[in-house]
Amino acid sequence: MFDGKRCMKRLLTALAAATILATPALAQIAPKPTPEQLAKTYEEDELSLERCGVPRNAGDDYRPAPLSPDQTRAPRLPASTNFTQEVVASGLPNAWALAFLPSGNFLVTIRGEGLRTVSADGKTSTPITGTPAIKNAIRLFGMHDVILDRDFAKNRTIYLAYVTTPEGKPMTGSIVSAKLSADEKSLTDYKVLKEGPGMVPRRILQAADGTLMIHTADIITPYASAQSLKSPNGKMLRINTDGSIPKDNPYVATADADPSVYAVGFRDPQSMAYNPAGELWTIENEPRGGDELNIIQAKKNYGFPVISYGRDNDGKLLNNGLTKQDGLEQPVYFWTPSVAISGMEFYSGDKFPGWKGDIFAGGLSGMQLLRLKMENGRVVGEEKLLRDQCKRIRDVRQGPDGLLYILTDDANGEIWKLSPK
Repeated sequence: MFDGKRCMKRLLTALAAATILATPALAQIAPKPTPEQLAKTYEEDELSLERCGVPRNAGDDYRPAPLSPDQTRAPRLPASTNFTQEVVASGLPNAWALAFLPSGNFLVTIRGEGLRTVSADGKTSTPITGTPAIKNAIRLFGMHDVILDRDFAKNRTIYLAYVTTPEGKPMTGSIVSAKLSADEKSLTDYKVLKEGPGMVPRRILQAADGTLMIHTADIITPYASAQSLKSPNGKMLRINTDGSIPKDNPYVATADADPSVYAVGFRDPQSMAYNPAGELWTIENEPRGGDELNIIQAKKNYGFPVISYGRDNDGKLLNNGLTKQDGLEQPVYFWTPSVAISGMEFYSGDKFPGWKGDIFAGGLSGMQLLRLKMENGRVVGEEKLLRDQCKRIRDVRQGPDGLLYILTDDANGEIWKLSPK
């Protein structure tokens, strides 16, 4: 049966997307790489291990030229031999994020279930009661991030980001606060801070001023939300811990804008972290190549889907391959082919002096732990660690003990600990 309203809605969406993606005069189209460049980059991206095979995206032959030479393919760093890897816990089905409790336990989100705790000796609890029922037809969604309030020792408050489909309602994304009981078995004082149909919150981080930074995704073609101030998707959002809007947010006085919007133009941000200087850095996955590392500032536009160093999932160019446009931010660094980068951390501990200031980030389809050597805000070297484990790495966190903890993403997810030799 013909549905006029639905067809009109699709037409308007397509027209809006076409308007957004119109190519301006001051733009740059990426040139095609030479066969020699393709051969060399394919060689670099091969896993070269029969045990794991070649990463899913390694054969992707799209290699757009960077605007500046240090935006991609930094020199490979010498292999690190200064650490040992230990499995702390296993049996975590599709774990998504972890946090460190003062008790010494880990607080872990399970994508399709909710929350569990894991003890230092690897014992996993039953699901923590009081978390929402996670029901989704799309496996990419569910319980995502968890962080502790900076005053957790006093108020027992945690923050959760998740996507679920309540009975009889559309898929809904939520940012909530709750209090974790002293015995770590239940949540109480549950409060919705921000919620919306179709919203896809991925990560939460608490800023030095106490506000909550929330990264959201826009992963549905034609990606009409990332550039719309009305939508919370494809954005960096900023709210107070009670759900109210900070008065100095950049769009509070903009008509029809979501007042929580802080920055726009993202596809699927999987992680964010503050560096020692207090700058907010993020990593996002583009559809097929072009994963980005960015420094986030208020009211900036990070380009997606107007500009991108990747292609869409069907292999078609995004906006005819446009990679530069005035008024849109360039990534600090990007990856082709996609590593499907997830959780990230700036290492600031003393257990690995040679790694201090480096970024560590997990690779999902790339099955690796990335180490990025940083100097003056630029990537000067890259190392691919733990590739022999053949595991999708979902989250990376520095523990209170100065060690690195890794969370893997599969039916038998594990927590790994990296310690100095």
